[in-house]
Amino acid sequence: MAHWDTSALLKLLLAEADSTSFVALAARSAPLVTAFIARHEAQAAFFRRESENALPVGEADLLYQDMLADIANGDIVEIPLTSALEAEYGAVLRRCLLHSPPVFVRTNDALHLASAKLAGEQEFISADIRQRAAALHLGFTVLP
Repeated sequence: MAHWDTSALLKLLLAEADSTSFVALAARSAPLVTAFIARHEAQAAFFRRESENALPVGEADLLYQDMLADIANGDIVEIPLTSALEAEYGAVLRRCLLHSPPVFVRTNDALHLASAKLAGEQEFISADIRQRAAALHLGFTVLP
C-alpha cells in the first residue's frame, strides 16, 4: 500500500491532464490510505473549482458524496487524528524544518506525511512539488 495525499486523490476524482498515471497507481495500491484531513481538503477543492466555474453547479456536493462513499466502503482508508499522529506530526516538523537547510513543509502536508509514517507506508503519492521534496527527505519512495 501507499499513502495518498489529497493532491493525488483529486486526480482520481476529477479528470485532469495527468489523471491517467494516478489511476494506474490506484489500481495497484488499493485500498488507498490517506490522512483524516483529506476529506476536508478535497471538499474545499471541489467547492473552489465549482466557484471558479470549472465544475457545474452542484457537482462539488456530488464529488464529496462519492468520496465519502469510497471511505465508507473501505476503498479509501483514513488515518485518524490520535495522540500518536500528533507526536509523529511533531517529529516530521522537526526533521524537516530544523534540518540545515530547512525542508519547508506546510501544516497539512506534515499531517499527511506523519499519517504515512504512522501507517508504516513506504510509498508516498503526491502531485505537490513541495510535499514530494519533504517526503523524499523523510525517506519515502515518491510516486509517480
